Formats: sequence, C-alpha cells, structure tokens
Amino acid sequence: MTEASAMEHSKYLIAGSSHAALEALKAIRMLDQESSLTLVTRDQRLPYSPTVLPYVVSGQSVPEKVQLRDDDFFDKESVHFIRGKAIAAVDTDRNTVTLDGGDELEYEKLLLATGAYPTIPPVEGLDDVPYHVLRTMEDAVGLRDALGRAKSAVVLGGGLIGMPAAENLIKAE
Repeated sequence: MTEASAMEHSKYLIAGSSHAALEALKAIRMLDQESSLTLVTRDQRLPYSPTVLPYVVSGQSVPEKVQLRDDDFFDKESVHFIRGKAIAAVDTDRNTVTLDGGDELEYEKLLLATGAYPTIPPVEGLDDVPYHVLRTMEDAVGLRDALGRAKSAVVLGGGLIGMPAAENLIKAE
C-alpha cells in the first residue's frame, strides 16, 4: 500500500490462520459469498495444523506437504490472504488494525483466531540450557536442525503436541 492510497477496507478481518480461523472463514462464506474478507497471519507459510509439527521434526513429513489450504482455496473464496504480517495494534474505536510493517487495515467485523503460545514453566536452570518450543513450522524446522547436536532431550508437556513430539524425537532421522 502506498502513502497516497486509501486504507484497505474489509467487511470481515480474520487474524490468524488456525483451524478456528479457517472454519470461521468457511462459515462466513456460507452466509456471505460477496463481502470482502481478509485473513492476516504472521506465519510466512500456508495454514497448517500444529499437530503435524512433531512429524516435521522427525522427518516423516516435510513443511511443503502439510498445508491445510492452498493459494487456490483463498482465490476461490475471494479472500485477501496476507501472510508474514503480525497485527501490532488494534484500534476498536476506529475499527482498524496496524500491521507490524505500519500498514493499517480497516474492518467492520474482526475475529482474533491467533491460537496459543506455549507457556514456559518456571523450571530452575531452564534458562541456562538451550531449549525449543514447538508451536510454529519454524519451531519444528529449528528443532529438527538441532537434533544432530543433541545427545538427549526432555519433553515438557503431554498434550496433543507433547506426546507425539516425544515419540517423534525417538524416530527422528
């Protein structure tokens, strides 16, 4: 967007590319096929499920093969898909968001579907050792790359990501 251009306006603005965001997009399009819809994600990649990340760590899957939707989907649904931009600020009085690069988007309806981020437990000594979280594709790729230098690993967390992560660390190539 250039300085002289008008601020981009969308009837619907979805922040995030999680399962929830994609289901919301689908529900909106079931009711309203014509109105403008923008989906903004800080991720550089097409949407993917975080539950597949342990399989990327082990090498059983590759980042390029795990997307939930492709570019054609967004074109078909007439969605302006903006990737690699985080929302830095929300101004509910003006119905605008400011992206991390400074661009502003105007919206009528805003949905925040950004997912969660792992909480780092207050474990004594944790800050003294290298550790990884597993929330994004970049986290998975970074952990996979670090495996060659590791002699052992400890997994904190036993949920939908933690348990498969432990299993896939054992299977890592």
